[in-house]
Amino acid sequence: MAGILRINIESDWHDWRTEMSKELAPAADDIYREIFIDLSMPLDDLTERINCNKEQAMARYDWKEGIDCILNFRDGTKATLQEKFLDYHQSTATFEETKSSGEKGAWYYCTAQYYFVGYARHYKYEKVKEFQDWILIDLPALHRHDAKNSLLWQFNQNKKDGRKAKFRYLPFSNVPVDAIIARF
Repeated sequence: MAGILRINIESDWHDWRTEMSKELAPAADDIYREIFIDLSMPLDDLTERINCNKEQAMARYDWKEGIDCILNFRDGTKATLQEKFLDYHQSTATFEETKSSGEKGAWYYCTAQYYFVGYARHYKYEKVKEFQDWILIDLPALHRHDAKNSLLWQFNQNKKDGRKAKFRYLPFSNVPVDAIIARF
């Protein structure tokens, strides 16, 4: 069984972000493997990419639950992970608050157990396929902190590429320590 099962919904929509996600996936996979070895939770060896269209059942994980990867550990247990690869100059844990349509964003519907945010600031123009910094968050722990109103969220609306999605974010330094699995 693949230690990292990547769910990829195929579509006609492509931009530099989708290309960045595909090209940075191996770097993220290496990070996940290292993190979970350090936690005495090694992943199975292989990585598999499942390509599907939105109508197929497997696609539901991504578009309905906000899950990009299923992690399979050597002891037979599983976990889910959502990832966000960014190139912004600040390091923030960023979550979609509302979609361009006005519907609630991934902060509300993502059921992943882990949330990875990696910054590849040298990818867009230099095509460097590595992260300068990253954080792996225990997403349910972050939701528990949010329920206590203990997070100093900042909010912003995306104005690039005609997108109108709104985001909530925290600088990495403001993510509660007990919600951080690993950080670089």
